[in-house]
Amino acid sequence: GPAIMSGRFIDIENHPTNDRIIYAGAAGGGVWKSNNGGASFSPIFDEHAQSIGKIKLDPKNPDNVIWVGTGEVWTRNSVSVGDGLYKSIDGGNTWKKNGFEKSERISSIEINPNNTQEMYVGVLGALWGDSEERGVYKSTDGGATWSKILYVNPTTGCSDVIMDPKDPNILYASMWEFRRTAWSFSSGGNNSALYKSTDGGKNWNKIHNGFPAGKLGRIAFAVAPSNSNILYSVIESEKDENKGLYRSDDAGANWKHLNNDFGLVVRPFYFSRIVIDPRNPDVVVKAGLFGSISRDGGKTFKDLGRMHPDIHDIVFDIKNSDRMYVATDGGMYRTWDGAATMEIVANLPVSQFYHLSLDNNEPYNIYGGLQDNGSWYGPSRSPGGIEA
Repeated sequence: GPAIMSGRFIDIENHPTNDRIIYAGAAGGGVWKSNNGGASFSPIFDEHAQSIGKIKLDPKNPDNVIWVGTGEVWTRNSVSVGDGLYKSIDGGNTWKKNGFEKSERISSIEINPNNTQEMYVGVLGALWGDSEERGVYKSTDGGATWSKILYVNPTTGCSDVIMDPKDPNILYASMWEFRRTAWSFSSGGNNSALYKSTDGGKNWNKIHNGFPAGKLGRIAFAVAPSNSNILYSVIESEKDENKGLYRSDDAGANWKHLNNDFGLVVRPFYFSRIVIDPRNPDVVVKAGLFGSISRDGGKTFKDLGRMHPDIHDIVFDIKNSDRMYVATDGGMYRTWDGAATMEIVANLPVSQFYHLSLDNNEPYNIYGGLQDNGSWYGPSRSPGGIEA
C-alpha cells in the first residue's frame, strides 16, 4: 500500500533525560517510538486501540513506565474512539489496560514527579452524546483505582489538565462544553471554564479575571516550565474581538488579552495546543493551520517553517530549544533552527483512508481517498510502485 505519505499525529512526548527518545501518538495509527532523535520510528502499540489522545512517561522511571490514553481529542467529525488508559512497565513491549474503558477520549495524564503513585487523568469523553465519564480523575495508588475530583455535567468534558512544574499540588483544568451531531457542531456554553486547584484537586475555583464575558468555547492553556507564574491561554469566545491569546503573570489570578491573530483563533476544536519553551517563557508556540511562534511573550507571532498544514502538537528538545518536533496532519516533522525550516520524518505509514473504490481492469486497481493527503491508487496484484 501507499508508503511515501504519512498521516495525522496528535501528541508527542519526549524522554525527560534522553534527548534521543521520542514518542508520537497518531489519530489512527497507534503509538510510535524513536531511539535516534526522530530519524526513524517503530510502532509499539499495534495490538490496541489505534486512536491516541495522550502519552505520558513516568518521571521517575521513564525508560520503562509509559502511559497511553486512547481516543483522539481534536474532535473533527471523522475521529475514532479510544477504549481506555494503558500502562507499560517494560518500555512499550507489553501493555495492560488501567480502566476508563467507556471514556472514548482521554485528553491528559499528569504524574506527580515526587510521588509517582499520585496521578491525574482528564477525560474529554464522548463526541456524539452525553457521557458521565467526563471530568478529572485522581489516583493515589499508581492507577490501580481512580476517583472523580472535578465534574460539571454530561455535556462538559475535560480538554486539558496541567500540573504546576514547581508545585504538584497546584493543578489547572480546562472544561469544555461541546456536542457534535451528524449535521452540526456546538462548541461552548455556560459551562466551559478554566479551573485551578491548590490542594491536589480537593477544591477547584474558576480563574477568569480578565477573561471575556459570556459563553466560552474550548480553552487551550499552558504553564511556563521555567516560571510557573506565567500562563498563556487561547480562548474561544462569543465575540471575535475577545478571542485569542491571554497571558497571566500571577499564576492565573489576572489575565490580559494580547493577540487575536487568525492563526491563533482558527478552528479551536481542532487546534487547541499551546507549548512554551522550557528555558524561555516568552517563546510560545500555538498549534493551528500552519502553526504560530512568538518570541516576545505573545505580542507578535509568525508562521512556523514550511510543512504539511494542520499542526496539532509541538515539543522542544530537552537540551536545545532550536530543535523541535511537530505533529501535523501530514506526519511528524523536526527542525534544528527554531522552526525556520522543517524536515519530514518519512517512515511513518499512518494514513487514514476515508473511502475505497475499485475499477474493472484486470488486475483491478484499488483507489483510496486519504485524510488531508490526497487520493492514491495501486494495482491489486502486481508488484511495483504507486501513483498519485
